[in-house]
Amino acid sequence: MNLLITNDDGISSAGIKALERVLGKSYKTYLIAPLKERSVTSMALTVFQGMRVERINDNHYIADGFPADCVNIGLYAEIFPKIDFVISGINRGVNMGYDVHYSGTVGAAKHGALHGIPSLAVSSGRIDPDDGYEKEAELVLSFLEKYRSQIQSGEVWNLNFPPEISGSGTLNEVVFTRLGRRRYSEKYEKKQIIEGVSEFQLNGSLLGHDDETGTDFEAYYQGKLPVTPIQLDLTEKIRLKELQSK
Repeated sequence: MNLLITNDDGISSAGIKALERVLGKSYKTYLIAPLKERSVTSMALTVFQGMRVERINDNHYIADGFPADCVNIGLYAEIFPKIDFVISGINRGVNMGYDVHYSGTVGAAKHGALHGIPSLAVSSGRIDPDDGYEKEAELVLSFLEKYRSQIQSGEVWNLNFPPEISGSGTLNEVVFTRLGRRRYSEKYEKKQIIEGVSEFQLNGSLLGHDDETGTDFEAYYQGKLPVTPIQLDLTEKIRLKELQSK
C-alpha cells in the first residue's frame, strides 16, 4: 500500500518525521509537506499562480504551498505512484471539535477524502516531546493495521492523542466519538501605522469547550484516544427534512 504523508507544521517538524520513519517499516511512504508552517489554513489551495516544489529524492518533496496543495500534487502531479491512503500529521497540538474547520492538518486529510482516498488526520496534545512523537507514530502504525480497511472512500478519521498516553499505550484506549463544541475567545493586538491605518495581529485564541458526553473532548481529557469519523457532506439533514415538510 502506498501512503501519502503530509502535515501543516512544515517539512522540518518532528511529527511528520516520526510518521515517515515508523510507517516506512511496513508501507511504501511518499512524503510531500509545506516548506514552512501552514497552520489554520483549512483546505486552502494555490490556483492561478505558480508554486515551487523541490525534490529531495523519489519519495520526498517540499512544496511552497498549503497542506491541501501537497495532497493535490501528490495525487495528480505524477511525481508518485498511485496513492492508496492519505495521512496528515502528527500535528503539534490537538484538533478537536470545531477545530476541524480551521485545521490545515484535517484540511489536508479532507482533501484526500474529497478525491476518494481514505484519509486519517493525526494530532497530539504533547508539544515538542523529547521522543519526537515516536510513541504516537508507533500507535498510528498499529491503528492502520487494525482500522484502515474500515475507513471508507471519501471519509476522514480524526485521531487525537492526549499528552500522556494512558494505560498500556495500546489501542485499547481508542474511543469512537462525535465532535464536541469548541469555544473560542479572540483578542487582537492593534498597532497604528498612520492615521486611519492600523495593523491587527491575532496571536492565538483562548480555547474552551462544552462538557458533553460522547465527544472527543470527553474522551481526550479522560486520557483516551478519541477517533471521530468526519463526512464531507455538511448538509444538516434533520433540519433539511423539517424545511422540506413545511
